[in-house]
Amino acid sequence: MTVKIPVPTLRAFAQQVLRRSGLADADAATAAEVVLYADVHGFTTHGTNAMAGIYAPRLLDGRINAAARLRTVSETVSGAVLDGDRGLGLVSTVAATDLAIAKARETGVAVVAVRNSSHFGSAGYYAHRATEAGMIGIAMTNCGAQGVAPPLGGTTRMLGTNPLAAAAPAPGGAPFVLDMSATTVATGKIRAAQREGRAVPRGWLTAPDGTSVTSPDAFFAGDADVTWLGGPAATGGAKGYGLAILVDLLCGPLAGASWGPTPDLLVDGEERPDTDIGHTVLVIDPVALGAGARFGAGARELLDTLAADRPAVPGGTVTYPGAPEALRAAESLRDGVALPDHVVAQLVPLADRLAIEAPAEFAAVAVPA
Repeated sequence: MTVKIPVPTLRAFAQQVLRRSGLADADAATAAEVVLYADVHGFTTHGTNAMAGIYAPRLLDGRINAAARLRTVSETVSGAVLDGDRGLGLVSTVAATDLAIAKARETGVAVVAVRNSSHFGSAGYYAHRATEAGMIGIAMTNCGAQGVAPPLGGTTRMLGTNPLAAAAPAPGGAPFVLDMSATTVATGKIRAAQREGRAVPRGWLTAPDGTSVTSPDAFFAGDADVTWLGGPAATGGAKGYGLAILVDLLCGPLAGASWGPTPDLLVDGEERPDTDIGHTVLVIDPVALGAGARFGAGARELLDTLAADRPAVPGGTVTYPGAPEALRAAESLRDGVALPDHVVAQLVPLADRLAIEAPAEFAAVAVPA
């Protein structure tokens, strides 16, 4: 079941939660927009769900530095490395994205990396932010030293889900926005299935012997691992695995942040926290590179042509990454954001803890005492 919450109501609530969790007003407003983007576009696991389960608790107990001061480690005309001071990844990556946009206007292409950061929410937000400036955006993050998935054919969890997003402007319609993890699915969706008491689809999880597993409990018990995008090696798992390595290289060694595959993990096998996370944002300005309006017009034609293809199944639709999410966003803005009951059930006690009045719509959900 879901509850519909007007976007302004949810935005105001998110800002209150983040302020009461220790963020300055400006940072709370920035972070709330990243949170709202996820819920509005249908990425429920990365919106207020993450605010309740990750951001607010870690800000309150100090694992995320609410008073972080972003610092420039190094800088060139076309790039920079920033130190997030253990701050909220949502705030530091917005700053990194805006800096990359400003530099790309001058140089055509710019890369900004962040170290010493934390969970940054929906990767698509940052790539999409670049399209609002008329630019192409690519954003990615590792999971710091935390291991979520073993290398292809291995047994030790070393790499994160390592999400990445890419977006391109296409005036006159929905932009192209690809937001994906290097694994078949983000672990937040496995957690959501566990909370809702349902099995996960075959192909999400696999046992050490290669058997497909549908119980989400098996993942959290360490009895099954999330699969790489493409599945086993025979069906293209090396593609997802390779993408995960690429993200760790660009967000770990390049940014100066932690990364998962370190030799000590092979010795002690200890589970490690997702701290000192790294993010990298790349922005391309078509105007600065001489493409001008040609790029936008070409992108629109390309995407519209794909969507105009005859559906393989009568009554079906053909679309592209970014278009369904744009429709979902329009629906959310018109009718309210659909929040699952299990998310609301986390937000109500959080509001009580912070002495914040929860939205009236939350009263429709029965919250366990």
